[in-house]
Amino acid sequence: MNTTDAIRLYLNHQHMAGLSPYTSRGAKSALKELNDILISQDIQEVDLITHDALMPYRETIAFRLTRKGQPLGIRSQGTLIGHVRAFFRWLHEQGHLLYDPSERLIAPKKPRPLPKSILEIKEVEHLFSLPDTSTPRGFRNRLVMEVLYSTGIRCAEVAGVQLVDVNLEDGYLMIRRGKGQKDRVVPLARVVCDRMQSYLIDIRPSWVKSEQEQHVFLNRWGEGMSIESMSAIVRKYGRLSGINKVITTHTFRHTCATHMIRNGAPIRHVQEMLGHESLETTQIYTRVTINDLMAAHKKYHPSEQEV
Repeated sequence: MNTTDAIRLYLNHQHMAGLSPYTSRGAKSALKELNDILISQDIQEVDLITHDALMPYRETIAFRLTRKGQPLGIRSQGTLIGHVRAFFRWLHEQGHLLYDPSERLIAPKKPRPLPKSILEIKEVEHLFSLPDTSTPRGFRNRLVMEVLYSTGIRCAEVAGVQLVDVNLEDGYLMIRRGKGQKDRVVPLARVVCDRMQSYLIDIRPSWVKSEQEQHVFLNRWGEGMSIESMSAIVRKYGRLSGINKVITTHTFRHTCATHMIRNGAPIRHVQEMLGHESLETTQIYTRVTINDLMAAHKKYHPSEQEV
């Protein structure tokens, strides 16, 4: 069945069932937008619609702004998702679909709070300048912070990286059994790859005590660094920096994501890189950049200035 025909039949059915005019208008608007997105994917038959085909619609409403420049509210997003799910549930019940592709189309949950600290690029560079890289330990410490910022991975994931997980030629790390026990690949900046290669050639071999030890980052006893020791490194340089912000290993993760989105990175790519299960989790970084834009508008736009 053609999607346009299916939507018309559904809306007629809802009207006959006594759907209120307000709800009817909302359903019509939501399904028209959905249909436009499906057509843009060259999908015009309902039996070709999959969960993946519905995700662009989910993404569209997740990052829509209101006329006031605010993110679309959680309740409004939930209402739109509800219209879409009701439509596919009806199609499935009527026998037009073998399965409901919207079953895993989850309505948004209560938004997470914004990150407490986001570093500016100059602040990141200042932190990187603090370790004494003429010493093996200082070189390693800077590399730990650079990996945290370059990849946005969690501290536990950095601590878990093993030699087999590093591909410096192609510039990436394999994160094995990350949060949710899922593997993923994250890119590593070329400058960090070069520093990693120097560490692996010039420093790590002098620390390793056993060939069985495969962790990339080692402590002075030749064992894999712990999460606690990496956290202590970041806190130490955070204190020395004089930056009036709370700086933890997770600050680099927040900063990496925010800087990427500020520079135009697609939100889906950032989600994949961070290893987020849900798009809503990654959405907080879009909210950060919107706040940046609003602050700049308030400061510089003539209409915001007092007369």
